Amino acid sequence: MASSSTVPLLTRLIAAAVNVSQKSARILRDVKKSGEMNVQEKGINDFVTKADFLSQLNIIKSLEKQFPKLKFCGEEGDLKEDYPDLELSLNETVLKEGKILPEVYQSIREEDLIVWVDPLDGTKEYTMDYNVANEVTVLIGVAWNGRPIAGVINQPFFKFQQESNSYLDRVLWGIVGLGGFDLTKGRISVTQNTTNLPTIVTTRSHITDLIQKNLNLIPNKQIIHSGGAGYKALALVDSKADYYIYPKNGTKRWDTCAPEALIQSLGGCMTDIFGNQYSYSKSEGFIEENYYGIIFSLGQNNSNICSYFNQELKDEIEAEAEKVRQKYRK
Repeated sequence: MASSSTVPLLTRLIAAAVNVSQKSARILRDVKKSGEMNVQEKGINDFVTKADFLSQLNIIKSLEKQFPKLKFCGEEGDLKEDYPDLELSLNETVLKEGKILPEVYQSIREEDLIVWVDPLDGTKEYTMDYNVANEVTVLIGVAWNGRPIAGVINQPFFKFQQESNSYLDRVLWGIVGLGGFDLTKGRISVTQNTTNLPTIVTTRSHITDLIQKNLNLIPNKQIIHSGGAGYKALALVDSKADYYIYPKNGTKRWDTCAPEALIQSLGGCMTDIFGNQYSYSKSEGFIEENYYGIIFSLGQNNSNICSYFNQELKDEIEAEAEKVRQKYRK
């Protein structure tokens, strides 16, 4: 058993986040099974349920109890409710794998970190039949100096067990500079596709004619559609896709912090459609929307993909971005 006192702060935080994510996965399964989801529609194809709130309370209240100087930004806002049923254990596998980190992380303090939380990514899929429940994820990302450096992605409905009539989750975690890991299978190894047609995964519920038109400009590719930002990022990890592209405002930093950290830990990257990175520093006037769209890949940059987008799409995205900026100025 690893002694947590000798383990770096960042590793201890991820070890806590892994176990907290598993608790949230159980919450999501229990609420869905009960049928008492209390579904509310926040916007077009944008839903929130009882499970969103319970999962976020579990994650933030549990982590802040152990790491009281952390800063948090969760999708469901600053929840004030009490949550006594805390998960305070550290995952021993993570403690062992992350006992030695790159030197750059040795000076990290709790107060320097921001934890971005999506307690239930893929809420629309969560409210549907179980046949798309595997697209639901719990996302816990850690940012330092404005950039994602570590993340946990939990799939609560990863595998159905007939004998127990229940679901098992899958937990993936990564620290940039250390690598990415499957909690049960160990270190993740991914390779870029150099032989088959590149596969692009994109939105299923928010597709537009202009998005489809621009994706069609990319030559010699296959396109698949799915729900959930976390799940689409996992398509790259699982070698089901080479790119995750959503060239439009719609995702927010809590959707992408954990996936970006995991993809970076595996040697990939995430940018906007112009090839630029987003900041995850939470300051006054900070805009949480990824208003220039997102591109995930397993390469070091996305310049080749960015070059295919036409001016019509770029103009539309710039107009949307200005609307977002004006909203935050008010």
